[in-house]
Amino acid sequence: MLRFLLSLGLLIGSGSAGNFGTFAVVIHQSNPNTNLLFADIRALFGGATKQWSNGSKVVLVERDSSSPAYHFLIERILRTTAVEYKRRLLSIEYSGEAPATVKVLNSEQAACKFVFNVPGAIALIESRSLTLPECSGLVTPRIDGRLPSQSGYPLR
Repeated sequence: MLRFLLSLGLLIGSGSAGNFGTFAVVIHQSNPNTNLLFADIRALFGGATKQWSNGSKVVLVERDSSSPAYHFLIERILRTTAVEYKRRLLSIEYSGEAPATVKVLNSEQAACKFVFNVPGAIALIESRSLTLPECSGLVTPRIDGRLPSQSGYPLR
């Protein structure tokens, strides 16, 4: 219980300056969903969408609460607070629905390795991390028809 309260305190106290770079979503190479809408990203990471179109279970790869990717997810994609996000995920489970599967990892490399090995996984990483060896072999789906290098890409 104490560990939970300390973690909750860190989440509440952690903040960011709001200065973000560009982020990318990565998925397993077998995932057929190579074109997603921003609304799809919000539904996936918000726990509302729990299955991919091919029927495989969505596994959310979340970065630790001090990472830029986590802050971008909370502030820009989900437009909520860390506490409200955790509350939303818990409310899904307590409402009788299948809970969202979330794996928290502490580095971009670990996130990419996990997605590479788990076909239903999806992660949000900094775009510059796409060049890491651990991220090769992953698919970066188009978001609203655009890739991270294109103008109008929504994850900036």
